[in-house]
Amino acid sequence: MSPLSDFGSLRYRSDFTAAAKLRRFAWEVVWLLAFRPTPRWALHGWRRFLLRSFGAEVGAGCRIAPSCRVWAPWNLVMGEFSALGDGVDCYSMDRITIGSKVAVSQRSFLCAGSHDIRSLSRPLVTGPIVIEDHVWIAAECFVHPDAVIREGAVIGARSVVLKEMPAWSLCAGNPCRKIKDRVLRDRHV
Repeated sequence: MSPLSDFGSLRYRSDFTAAAKLRRFAWEVVWLLAFRPTPRWALHGWRRFLLRSFGAEVGAGCRIAPSCRVWAPWNLVMGEFSALGDGVDCYSMDRITIGSKVAVSQRSFLCAGSHDIRSLSRPLVTGPIVIEDHVWIAAECFVHPDAVIREGAVIGARSVVLKEMPAWSLCAGNPCRKIKDRVLRDRHV
């Protein structure tokens, strides 16, 4: 039998301990029963409290939509007055660090975990995501593991961020790249 046809030996093997699986299960139950059913326009403090109770570092004034999914709150760090919009998916298998005054718009996917395609058993690989202050990630973007979005960058809708995006720039596309500088109006800081 060819090694490529021995599918039993290529089964996915989870490296998660029973305690880690139990922690994830507990968070999923809390998300489903206490986080998700809250009204979108209210109870922001309650959702921050629930995330903090599971180890997230969430700054003052953050707004997290009830439909936002956070895979592992203990891997989420948010500065002050940042927002995670409707349907945002924080697949926080590794650290996701979000600065202050950051907006992550609806249905964007912050993906800190993937699989190694160099192996047929596709083992888990993770990488942190860093999003600095004053960033806006527009609707339906994908942010890859190990991506860094520097201060003040704007990521255009449906872009795919695979690497570092420069500060104070407008970036867009698949793959995402700098389009032009982001210039602020003097009186509109």
